[in-house]
Amino acid sequence: MDERREPPRARAMVWLEWGAVVLLLVGVAAYLVWKPLDPMADPRAAQALALVQTHPARTAPSIRQAIDAIVKANRKGDRTPMVGDWTVRADERNGYLVRVVVRLPGDEMPRWIEWDYLWRVRLSPQAVVPLTRPAAEIMP
Repeated sequence: MDERREPPRARAMVWLEWGAVVLLLVGVAAYLVWKPLDPMADPRAAQALALVQTHPARTAPSIRQAIDAIVKANRKGDRTPMVGDWTVRADERNGYLVRVVVRLPGDEMPRWIEWDYLWRVRLSPQAVVPLTRPAAEIMP
Protein backbone atom coordinates (compact mmCIF):
# COMPACT_ATOMS: atom_id res chain seq x y z
CA MET A 1 0.00 0.00 0.00
CA ASP A 2 1.98 2.85 -1.32
CA GLU A 3 -0.82 5.39 -1.60
CA ARG A 4 0.32 8.95 -1.32
CA ARG A 5 -2.16 11.50 -0.15
CA GLU A 6 -1.77 15.22 -0.41
CA PRO A 7 -1.30 16.92 2.91
CA PRO A 8 -4.26 19.11 4.00
CA ARG A 9 -2.24 22.28 3.44
CA ALA A 10 -1.62 21.41 -0.25
CA ARG A 11 -5.34 20.75 -0.81
CA ALA A 12 -6.18 24.11 0.74
CA MET A 13 -3.71 25.83 -1.61
CA VAL A 14 -5.34 24.18 -4.64
CA TRP A 15 -8.76 25.44 -3.51
CA LEU A 16 -7.35 28.94 -2.99
CA GLU A 17 -5.79 28.95 -6.45
CA TRP A 18 -9.02 27.82 -8.12
CA GLY A 19 -10.97 30.36 -6.06
CA ALA A 20 -8.67 33.13 -7.29
CA VAL A 21 -9.14 32.03 -10.91
CA VAL A 22 -12.93 31.96 -10.55
CA LEU A 23 -12.91 35.37 -8.85
CA LEU A 24 -10.80 36.81 -11.67
CA LEU A 25 -13.15 35.41 -14.33
CA VAL A 26 -16.22 36.79 -12.52
CA GLY A 27 -14.54 40.21 -12.30
CA VAL A 28 -13.72 40.26 -16.02
CA ALA A 29 -17.30 39.22 -16.89
CA ALA A 30 -18.75 41.94 -14.64
CA TYR A 31 -16.50 44.56 -16.22
CA LEU A 32 -17.55 43.52 -19.71
CA VAL A 33 -21.24 43.68 -18.80
CA TRP A 34 -21.23 47.01 -16.93
CA LYS A 35 -18.56 49.04 -18.69
CA PRO A 36 -19.64 52.04 -20.78
CA LEU A 37 -20.10 51.37 -24.46
CA ASP A 38 -17.24 52.16 -26.76
CA PRO A 39 -18.85 54.70 -29.10
CA MET A 40 -16.65 53.61 -31.97
CA ALA A 41 -17.86 49.98 -31.66
CA ASP A 42 -21.57 50.86 -31.79
CA PRO A 43 -22.59 53.24 -34.62
CA ARG A 44 -25.78 54.23 -32.77
CA ALA A 45 -23.78 55.13 -29.64
CA ALA A 46 -21.39 57.18 -31.79
CA GLN A 47 -24.39 58.96 -33.32
CA ALA A 48 -25.76 59.73 -29.82
CA LEU A 49 -22.40 61.16 -28.74
CA ALA A 50 -22.19 63.27 -31.90
CA LEU A 51 -25.73 64.59 -31.36
CA VAL A 52 -24.81 65.82 -27.87
CA GLN A 53 -21.44 67.28 -28.77
CA THR A 54 -22.79 69.17 -31.81
CA HIS A 55 -26.10 70.28 -30.24
CA PRO A 56 -26.38 74.09 -30.08
CA ALA A 57 -25.49 75.71 -26.75
CA ARG A 58 -26.48 79.06 -25.23
CA THR A 59 -23.06 80.68 -25.43
CA ALA A 60 -21.37 78.71 -28.21
CA PRO A 61 -22.21 77.02 -31.50
CA SER A 62 -22.09 73.57 -29.85
CA ILE A 63 -22.16 71.94 -26.42
CA ARG A 64 -18.59 70.73 -26.80
CA GLN A 65 -17.39 74.26 -27.59
CA ALA A 66 -19.36 75.63 -24.61
CA ILE A 67 -17.69 73.15 -22.25
CA ASP A 68 -14.27 73.98 -23.72
CA ALA A 69 -15.02 77.69 -23.10
CA ILE A 70 -15.98 76.95 -19.47
CA VAL A 71 -12.69 75.12 -18.98
CA LYS A 72 -10.70 77.95 -20.58
CA ALA A 73 -12.44 80.61 -18.47
CA ASN A 74 -11.75 78.75 -15.20
CA ARG A 75 -7.97 78.41 -15.39
CA LYS A 76 -6.39 79.59 -12.15
CA GLY A 77 -2.64 79.91 -11.96
CA ASP A 78 -1.03 76.50 -11.98
CA ARG A 79 -4.33 74.60 -11.59
CA THR A 80 -5.77 73.53 -14.92
CA PRO A 81 -9.40 72.43 -15.24
CA MET A 82 -9.98 68.99 -16.72
CA VAL A 83 -12.65 67.49 -18.93
CA GLY A 84 -13.18 63.78 -18.30
CA ASP A 85 -13.90 61.17 -20.93
CA TRP A 86 -17.20 61.37 -22.74
CA THR A 87 -19.05 58.14 -21.97
CA VAL A 88 -22.08 56.62 -23.65
CA ARG A 89 -24.33 53.99 -22.07
CA ALA A 90 -27.38 52.29 -23.49
CA ASP A 91 -30.56 53.48 -21.77
CA GLU A 92 -33.47 51.19 -21.06
CA ARG A 93 -35.82 53.63 -22.81
CA ASN A 94 -34.49 52.87 -26.29
CA GLY A 95 -31.88 55.59 -26.18
CA TYR A 96 -28.49 56.45 -24.75
CA LEU A 97 -27.08 58.33 -21.78
CA VAL A 98 -24.14 60.60 -22.58
CA ARG A 99 -22.02 61.87 -19.68
CA VAL A 100 -18.95 64.01 -19.16
CA VAL A 101 -17.50 65.29 -15.88
CA VAL A 102 -15.69 68.63 -15.78
CA ARG A 103 -13.34 69.36 -12.88
CA LEU A 104 -12.76 73.05 -12.12
CA PRO A 105 -10.47 74.63 -9.52
CA GLY A 106 -12.31 76.08 -6.50
CA ASP A 107 -11.72 79.41 -4.82
CA GLU A 108 -9.28 77.95 -2.30
CA MET A 109 -6.08 76.14 -3.27
CA PRO A 110 -6.85 72.51 -2.41
CA ARG A 111 -10.51 72.59 -3.45
CA TRP A 112 -11.97 71.43 -6.75
CA ILE A 113 -15.51 71.53 -8.12
CA GLU A 114 -16.86 68.74 -10.30
CA TRP A 115 -19.75 69.37 -12.67
CA ASP A 116 -21.57 66.31 -13.96
CA TYR A 117 -23.12 66.82 -17.39
CA LEU A 118 -25.64 64.12 -18.34
CA TRP A 119 -28.01 63.90 -21.29
CA ARG A 120 -30.56 61.33 -22.48
CA VAL A 121 -30.43 60.96 -26.25
CA ARG A 122 -33.15 59.53 -28.48
CA LEU A 123 -32.16 58.76 -32.04
CA SER A 124 -35.63 58.44 -33.55
CA PRO A 125 -36.95 61.11 -33.44
CA GLN A 126 -33.72 62.87 -32.58
CA ALA A 127 -33.82 64.52 -29.17
CA VAL A 128 -31.23 65.59 -26.60
CA VAL A 129 -32.68 65.99 -23.09
CA PRO A 130 -30.51 67.35 -20.25
CA LEU A 131 -30.76 65.31 -17.04
CA THR A 132 -28.50 67.38 -14.76
CA ARG A 133 -28.57 71.08 -13.93
CA PRO A 134 -25.17 71.87 -15.48
CA ALA A 135 -26.29 70.18 -18.72
CA ALA A 136 -29.53 72.18 -18.73
CA GLU A 137 -27.72 75.47 -18.09
CA ILE A 138 -25.56 75.30 -21.21
CA MET A 139 -28.39 74.33 -23.54
CA PRO A 140 -30.63 76.93 -25.18
